[in-house]
Amino acid sequence: MSINTYQQARLFIGDKEYTQFDNVSVKFPGASKINSLSVILNDSDSQEGKFLNKEVKFYLNYGTTDSVPIFRGFIRQYTPTDKSIKITAYDGRTFIQGKEAQTISLTDIYNYDGYTVSQYLSEIIQDKVNIKNITLIGLNMLNEVSPPVIMKGVRGENQSPYDLAVKQIKGSLDKDSINDGVVYSYNIDMVDDGNTSNIVINKDKSLDSVPSATFAYLDGIIKYSHKFRTAPSYITAKTKDGKTVSYQDGNLPVGLIGASVKGNFKDTASATEAAYFESVKRSKATTEISLEVSKGFDIALGSIVKINVPEEDLSRNNHRVISKTISYGHSKGTTCKLSLNREPIMLSDYISNS
Repeated sequence: MSINTYQQARLFIGDKEYTQFDNVSVKFPGASKINSLSVILNDSDSQEGKFLNKEVKFYLNYGTTDSVPIFRGFIRQYTPTDKSIKITAYDGRTFIQGKEAQTISLTDIYNYDGYTVSQYLSEIIQDKVNIKNITLIGLNMLNEVSPPVIMKGVRGENQSPYDLAVKQIKGSLDKDSINDGVVYSYNIDMVDDGNTSNIVINKDKSLDSVPSATFAYLDGIIKYSHKFRTAPSYITAKTKDGKTVSYQDGNLPVGLIGASVKGNFKDTASATEAAYFESVKRSKATTEISLEVSKGFDIALGSIVKINVPEEDLSRNNHRVISKTISYGHSKGTTCKLSLNREPIMLSDYISNS
């Protein structure tokens, strides 16, 4: 727990600032999932307001005056009582992924086969979200990835526009990195520029990158826990015609520990490649760390951090921020929990079975 007497957190709904609020929780789950905020308004008069779809901005102002909100989103749920009202808001992607989002159907006649994922997202957002001269999802930071991720062959009835994009991004890898024995994947996120929150596509940073922050017991760490996973040394995969292939990690350095890649691959070469990628991915993230900190609240998902703790295995290596949760209360102050090196996504998600 961290209480900062100089902290003056601020909450805006629409054009109005609300001062009677508490129990704020801001969640950044990562893996292309939508960020969210929940807050309790202790203002009986506020119940008269029309909150649905109103923009929410929350400034943490932890020791500074922030020019960019830690969260910007839109109210999709609120629950009033006789004394307060609970509000839940999601970032702008809720308009292309949430329950109230317009669905689309992609067929052999109507589709986005010639589009990259970035081009597809841009058109969907402009046609269905940013209408009547209102920008709900900024496009100023929307970028292409290399190699481009194409929407070719994407089909489905009454699908969430955002889910289709996530599926394509999830199935993509930085091919150049594979030659170095590393597998980098992509995620979709939001980045605020002070005026709007912009959709972006980020690639994993190398664990050899210069850390964005360093945490120690006398410098940011409140508490932490961790668990080790043993990387499998023997990966199997199966082809469509029932043949089983395998990839072995050297001379089985940790003994015979097996795993398998789900999916029926078109031939033995594709199955062997999938098994190899699975082995590389799992070998690079074998320690999960839960870290509660008193600084670095604005650290971005995907950032590389270093921690100085008694366990040499943890201090020796850099770690990747996978998810983040910030909690704020007027009496409790601010806490931040970081999840580092969570269980990697199965590489079968990245390999085509066709």
